[in-house]
Amino acid sequence: MECISEEGKSMYKSFKINNFRCFEKLELPELERVNLIVGKNNVGKTALLEALFIHCGAYNPELALRVNAFRGIEVIKVEFTGWAEAPWDSLFYNFDPSKSVEITGQNTIAGTRRLKIKALNKPEDMKKILYVLKPKFPQAKEAPNVYGPESGRTELAKILEFNFEQKGLASKSYLVFDQKGPRIEPFPPSPPFPAFFQASKIKIPFKEEAERFGQLEIKGKVDVLLNALKIIEPNLKRLSLIMYSGEPILHGDIEAGRPIPLPLMGEGMVKLANIILHIANAPGGVVLIDEIDNGLHHSVLTKVWAAIGEAAREFDVQIFATTHSLECIIAAHEAFSQSKKYDFRLHRLERIDGKIKTITYDKNILDTAITSELEVR
Repeated sequence: MECISEEGKSMYKSFKINNFRCFEKLELPELERVNLIVGKNNVGKTALLEALFIHCGAYNPELALRVNAFRGIEVIKVEFTGWAEAPWDSLFYNFDPSKSVEITGQNTIAGTRRLKIKALNKPEDMKKILYVLKPKFPQAKEAPNVYGPESGRTELAKILEFNFEQKGLASKSYLVFDQKGPRIEPFPPSPPFPAFFQASKIKIPFKEEAERFGQLEIKGKVDVLLNALKIIEPNLKRLSLIMYSGEPILHGDIEAGRPIPLPLMGEGMVKLANIILHIANAPGGVVLIDEIDNGLHHSVLTKVWAAIGEAAREFDVQIFATTHSLECIIAAHEAFSQSKKYDFRLHRLERIDGKIKTITYDKNILDTAITSELEVR
């Protein structure tokens, strides 16, 4: 996929979801380089980020399990009985895997990219994907019945199908759970562009942070991170990687007599460092940030948003983030109003007549709403 241009020609311009998590149908018709998602609790803000993340991965059904891990659900137990839930059932609207998930993104360069996710649990479905089951049944000339003979309803496998379509071309991959364990068939290619999901509850391993900082050093772009962190700690002079308790940890020099591990300088420093490192390591891609303002004091939010916007433009990255904070919304609006280009959109998810809908605010509408003290969260 081509890198995102200054005009955002290859970014997501619109996004549609059918039958995913809490969304029966959802559409975001007007996306920008930086998009902030707001709404009440349990209205689907994180679920929207998850749908975007899975769509970014395109061919890889393993992402269907990874999004649960982002929420802290890391234990996977598979029972081969006809009534037992599959580990991916929660992805489907109302936990109903009989209705396929469909996620569609519109891009002015790549066009329409559509991903269909289907749970295969019928014998007739198995017959269509015989080659997936051949490692277990190498002599089979036709697919075995999905159910074994012992109990009359004992499954031989649980299978999730990813069907990706773009420009008339289609690609299918399968996540298979059988008696030998999980596997992906065929092994998926690399995603069309890089994407990172920065979850609100999952700590990023020091090793991953160190690797991303190393890439920033190779590109000669450490000053991008350094200048952003100076928003929180003006005395910061230098950043370096130092082994600490056997782990490579980012340290900051604030003229305290020795470099200080970044985690000891506060949650806000770690949060902002990870945001900028993700952006810098996703050129031409997407960064998804859940609860973006966690750990950041309201007094620095406008400058933080300005730094995020500048980094997103420099590395050609599209941002999707969530918040519950009115201060965060106002700060973002102020930061992008003061920049050369207002490439920002606010999207509020709201439950209307039992269905979740999107209300999008452009610059003028958001300015009026804030000035009039209307509720936009």
